[in-house]
Amino acid sequence: MKTVSDSLEKMNMYANEMVRQLVKNEAQPQQEQLKKALENVLRAMVDMTNIQSGREKDSQATLQTTLTRMRIAHNCLYPYASSRLQRNMQLSKPLEEKEISTPTK
Repeated sequence: MKTVSDSLEKMNMYANEMVRQLVKNEAQPQQEQLKKALENVLRAMVDMTNIQSGREKDSQATLQTTLTRMRIAHNCLYPYASSRLQRNMQLSKPLEEKEISTPTK
């Protein structure tokens, strides 16, 4: 069974990878994939706020569901990037402020 910190770290990796890719404009996902990804990210946010506020009775199961939602969102946007993301999880670093800035044209 995964620990809470492992699950949180993986969710953070999925989110950071999505931000990096969107900022770089490497891929141009179709509108339907963007909609599915956004829905899953928003549901993950609801799950996390429910866990933090104590509304969830089984926070471990909800955390696993949340991690799955983030994985689905990532796969909607970047279906062929999973092997690269797995490698990045081994060598991960937090997203730096300069990487979040607006992309240059």
